[in-house]
Amino acid sequence: MRLLGTTSLPGVARSAPEARAFVRRVAPYIDAEALADITLCVDELVANACEHTASGLGGRVTVIVSAAEGMLRVTVLDDGGTAGAPCVRADPCGEDGRGLWLVDALSTAWGSHSALGGTAVWAEFRAPTGSHILCGHHHLT
Repeated sequence: MRLLGTTSLPGVARSAPEARAFVRRVAPYIDAEALADITLCVDELVANACEHTASGLGGRVTVIVSAAEGMLRVTVLDDGGTAGAPCVRADPCGEDGRGLWLVDALSTAWGSHSALGGTAVWAEFRAPTGSHILCGHHHLT
C-alpha cells in the first residue's frame, strides 16, 4: 500500500464534506463513478465518527487514504467511544444505521480495529482509473 495522504479534521458535521474533498484531491485519477461511491462512504464514516464517538465531543477525526494496484483504502480514525464495534444494522430502511450498510454494499471489504486510543474504520474499494494515468507520483493526462 502506498500512502496518498492524511488529514485531521474537527469532530463536527461540516468535516464530512471536507473529507470528501480531501479524497478527491489525493486520488483524482480514479474513475468518476467509483470516486462518487468512495466519497459517499467517506462521508458516512466521518459522520459516524462525529456522531457516535468522543470525536464529536470536541475531538478530531483523521482520514487516511492509501492505494495499491486497482484499489483504494480509506481509514477513518476516531477518538474512541463506548458504543462498541461498528456494525451494519439489520434493517436498511430504519431511521438510522444505514451508513455502514452503504459502506458494506459499496466497498469490496471493510472492518475496524482499535488504534491510538480510538477506533479505525477502514474500507477498500475497486479504484479503476478514469481519464488520468497514474505514473509514480505524477498524474498525467
